[in-house]
Amino acid sequence: MAKETSGLLMNVIGTLSSLSSNEQRDREKAKLEREFKLSDQRLEKLVSTHHRDLASVMQIYSKVSVSINDARTRIAMVKGQLAACRGLLHCRRDELKKLWLEGVEHKQVLLMLNQIEKLKEIPDKINENIAKKNYIAAAELVVEAQENLQGPLQNVEALKDVRSDLATKQERFYKILLEDLNHYIYVKSSIDVLQWKRAATSQAPFQRASSGRNSSGRTSGNLISKNDAPKVKSLMLEVVGSSQGAPDEKSNQCIYNIVQCLSLVNKLPETLESLKNGMGMEMTLITRKTAQQISEMYPPNSKNVLKELFEAVMEQMRRIVKAHIAVLDSVKALLKDQQYNNDVVMYNIEDVWSQVQTVIQVLLSQYWDIGSTASKSGNSGSSFSSNSQLGAADLNAYFSRRRQPRPQKTTLFRFEGSLHSISLNESNSDYSKQDQHGLDAQDRILIVEPNARLVIEIYQPLMTFVQEIETALGCSSQGTHCALHVFITVFTRDVFLSQIHIEMGTALDEATRKLDMWKSVNPTELTQNTKATRPLLQSTIQVYRCLMEIRQLMEALPQFAQHFLGMTCNMLLRYSETCQAAYRGLVQPDSEDKRVISATWAKDEDIHRFLRSLPSWTALQTVRAHRNSGTTDCETYEDSPEEIRQRSAKETEILTGNLGDAIIPPHEILADPTQLRILALLQESLEWFAAHIQELANSITRSGASESVLALPESNVQTLLELAKDFEDLADTCLLVLHLEVRVHCFYHLVPLGRQSQFWLNGDNQEPDPEIGRLSRDLTAIDESLSAFIQPRKHRYIFEGVSHLVSSIIMSSVQHIRRMNENGVKKMCRNIFALQQTLTSITLAREPALDHARQYFELLCVTPEEILNGILERGSQYTELEYIQVLQLLNRSRPGTASNEITRHLERLSEILGELGVTV
Repeated sequence: MAKETSGLLMNVIGTLSSLSSNEQRDREKAKLEREFKLSDQRLEKLVSTHHRDLASVMQIYSKVSVSINDARTRIAMVKGQLAACRGLLHCRRDELKKLWLEGVEHKQVLLMLNQIEKLKEIPDKINENIAKKNYIAAAELVVEAQENLQGPLQNVEALKDVRSDLATKQERFYKILLEDLNHYIYVKSSIDVLQWKRAATSQAPFQRASSGRNSSGRTSGNLISKNDAPKVKSLMLEVVGSSQGAPDEKSNQCIYNIVQCLSLVNKLPETLESLKNGMGMEMTLITRKTAQQISEMYPPNSKNVLKELFEAVMEQMRRIVKAHIAVLDSVKALLKDQQYNNDVVMYNIEDVWSQVQTVIQVLLSQYWDIGSTASKSGNSGSSFSSNSQLGAADLNAYFSRRRQPRPQKTTLFRFEGSLHSISLNESNSDYSKQDQHGLDAQDRILIVEPNARLVIEIYQPLMTFVQEIETALGCSSQGTHCALHVFITVFTRDVFLSQIHIEMGTALDEATRKLDMWKSVNPTELTQNTKATRPLLQSTIQVYRCLMEIRQLMEALPQFAQHFLGMTCNMLLRYSETCQAAYRGLVQPDSEDKRVISATWAKDEDIHRFLRSLPSWTALQTVRAHRNSGTTDCETYEDSPEEIRQRSAKETEILTGNLGDAIIPPHEILADPTQLRILALLQESLEWFAAHIQELANSITRSGASESVLALPESNVQTLLELAKDFEDLADTCLLVLHLEVRVHCFYHLVPLGRQSQFWLNGDNQEPDPEIGRLSRDLTAIDESLSAFIQPRKHRYIFEGVSHLVSSIIMSSVQHIRRMNENGVKKMCRNIFALQQTLTSITLAREPALDHARQYFELLCVTPEEILNGILERGSQYTELEYIQVLQLLNRSRPGTASNEITRHLERLSEILGELGVTV
């Protein structure tokens, strides 16, 4: 601004100097004066406007100027005084130095006295902080005391007692920290798993009225009823669920604080070593306490109690591992800021899981009784007893031809030399040493009787736990398995499965070789839901129970499902061979060339195909299919009398054509009703058994589709279906043999009737022929033998149409009768009536076919002319051959009749039947 003003003034002066006339200078001067006046006016205006501010600034400036002047004066005085003081100090320097040294010494002594006073108070403060669980403060006090004792107070002999006391306090503090750390790792982390038990026992409905439990809870005896079990279970889930979340975080923080305290007191290496060495003992204690509480909660040998124990133990092990992870994470976080990184030897999570597996293996060894399983497995086997409905003497003749018994299986091998057994023995040795310190073997509690079969109950929870271990250890990426997996697999495969093989083999041997196993069992005597309506062979029930047990094993041990399926196929194949041999023992009792006719007919392709094509057989198969599928709304098949007659006529024609006119020898029929009863039992048992095999195959197929078990080879399932078909085919063969055997009996008794009996009688004999009586008794005995052992529909199938066959055989016997008078006709009618009564009592039907036969023989009481006239009036009731045979018998029965008479009657018969359109 000053430069601008001076420049302006110089410009004005230059301008005035440059003007040549005064006039110009005057004008310029006047101009400057005007501008000056304007500037002066503006200045006065501004001054008047900012007068107050200017006055305030001037006052402040005055004050500042005065203060600066005063300060200058005081500084000058201080400089003078300092100069004078320096002069005086220079004169007394040695004396001042001595006084300063004394002050420093006194100050240090006072500091040491204060430190000593604090040291004397530290033990009490440590106890106080420990009592309040304020471990961090206590650790800091210990560190402070150590620093003081190892620092300026290190050589103070008077602090010897204090130093000793602090060392004791520090050791006690370390033990407390270690105990609390173990508590958080093993007790606090796992106590929630069984907290539900304590909550349950506090509920009045869950306690025994006379359990005698005191307040300390030492005596066992709690019993939870079935009605209260769901309440206890829900209470357990409630308590365990409420224990998750925040408490875990709080425990982890407490673990971190304890590890921090141990690090402060320089006990971290010893702590980690102690934790590593004490894992096994602590985990073993946890399992024993858990077993104790489970044993108090459940009565001995309760169902699923072992599963409850192992699920609780495994959950506890999971939480213990998590607690160890929290410890290791805390140590790693603290080691970053500590000076002994290389001095601390840490254990890792693999060490923890290794100890967990060892503890589980020891526990499994106790309950699976590995030491004695091998020696006991050979003696295992099931015994079955039931009321016999068939005598042993009756069966001895048919089932005595058995295979030679196999030699006794030797005892299974043991595991003493295996790698896992050696490691397990070493672990047991370690635990034995620990037992000497308070874990005696007598303290071990077994809540169930040791048995290798316990693997069934706990296999799946164990394998789930094993998968967790292998995931944690990364075994899947390495393509290996953990030690616990190998231990369980080796035991299951080499011990348990071998025991199952022996038990199933023993049961199958009993079913196939022991005579009692071929007796019948009533459905009401069965303990399982077999859906049987008729008695079954005890051997079939035995094999069925083995089958159901193997099915349960497949569900319980899915990893071995293929093995069990193969075992099932082998067992069924053996039993199928046994049943085939039993069938052959019935239908081929003596030699290859002496067979039962009914069995031979059942194998005949034409007869077999014809019988299976009949609607009655199709109806049987439909009912069986509906029953196997579980539906009961199948339609009831009823044949009309005409359909039954036509079908029976065709069957009679085929059977008669196969047999011819030969008389059947006695050894070609099954004369003993007991044989037919056994055949009926075999048929019902095998049909029922085949349905259950089919159901098993279908369930395996469904299970494979739903991936509930491991995928099984299609070939094994197909083999199972083929075996079911074999049993079904043998059952069908037995039913066909029963069907045909009744008809063979009719042939056996009635074919000799026309050849051996006399029908030209002088008197009226009221008794039927002996053959008729024997057939009636035979049919009645067969009915009595079969009715209680075979289903009504099959019973109907066996006896339906027998009257048509009987009628045909009796009517065909006319050609073999030499002569017959009226008394002979009456006798034959009584024969027919006797058989009609017998069959009516069996089938509960009128059996009109025998009325047809009786009317046929009544034709012998009239003349040939009346027979021919009757055909004209009423039509043909019989075939031309039957009319021819009756006319021939009439001719033979009337001696003296002209020889051409019979020829005339036969020609007339042919003409009449030709007019009516009837053929032979």
